[in-house]
Amino acid sequence: MLMWKPSLLSSERTSGKRKKKDRINNYNNKQIAYVLVALLVSFVILTLFILSVLSLTANATATVDNNNSVKMTKQESFRDSNGRLNIIGVVDNNGKIPVSITIGLNVVDKKNNTGSVTTLTDPTYGRIIYPMTGAPFKFVTDPNQSVKGTAFISSIRQVPLPYYNVLRLNYSNMPTGSDRALVGTAKNVGPFDLHDVSVYASVHDKNGIQIDSVKSNVMSLIKPGQEVAFTAIPDSATSPHVFYFSCAGVSLNNAPMTILDIGKGQSISYDINGVVSISGFKYNTATDSIIFGVKHYNPDGGPMSLKIVKNSGNPSVAAVSVMMDGKLYNGASLKTMNSKTVHIDLFIPLGEHNVQVKGIRNGAA
Repeated sequence: MLMWKPSLLSSERTSGKRKKKDRINNYNNKQIAYVLVALLVSFVILTLFILSVLSLTANATATVDNNNSVKMTKQESFRDSNGRLNIIGVVDNNGKIPVSITIGLNVVDKKNNTGSVTTLTDPTYGRIIYPMTGAPFKFVTDPNQSVKGTAFISSIRQVPLPYYNVLRLNYSNMPTGSDRALVGTAKNVGPFDLHDVSVYASVHDKNGIQIDSVKSNVMSLIKPGQEVAFTAIPDSATSPHVFYFSCAGVSLNNAPMTILDIGKGQSISYDINGVVSISGFKYNTATDSIIFGVKHYNPDGGPMSLKIVKNSGNPSVAAVSVMMDGKLYNGASLKTMNSKTVHIDLFIPLGEHNVQVKGIRNGAA
């Protein structure tokens, strides 16, 4: 009986085909694996990019919107005699640092069919809003503009500059005359000139609702001891409803260095840095001293510095001393910056204090 046996050649051909098929399958599997890895890496990179963008956006938003120390009051609006929409409000600084605020408002041009949004920006009426004070703002839109949403805080910039209590306002909160205006005087009780001074306030009706924001005429120069009249007139559309003014404040523009006359033909330039309120700043000839009251805005106290520049002669640190509340203040750091400048660093404790810097003429002579 004959039995069939597979030939060796047939077996080798079958084995070769199987190996070739296995190689193709392995190659395809590797290609698929490479593609999957590439897709996974791309997905991870894209995810990280999106998260980083969201994080930056959240941080930027938090800087502007989540700053609990700066708040915007309820906004109101009215149309003026020219039919323009006015958006008004007040920004309060409840923090410990003076700030400069820019307000934004989104509008759309009615003549533009694209619907693109433009952001208007404007500072508050007060250039600097000091702690526990506020400043009004007002947007006057064009008749061809449509407002989108409400006004918002566009930027907050910390301004660590001292507040000089050198302007004495004399006014009534009640409106005056047919214009229902805020009328009064501003007197410079400090030892140096004041430049570009204006007085601002919020306007309210009998129900206490803000109906306008006003700013007076600019007083270009107020010399020491001089008293100047000011007037802030509400819009004619709101004037019949004016009942009282509130949040009156002052905006001024002073040079970084201020000149102080110390007698006998001598003068000094000085600069104070620190988040402090300064009052009664003057030079006392009898004691050859600069005297002033100071209060730090931080409830726990904080640093301040005083730079004194003599316009002639050479300074002498050895002749200068610092007194606080009638006692020698050993915590002050005094050093000569150059041939004409003395720099003083000191810490202002909690509360109000009287500071006296002695040896000004001798120390800067």
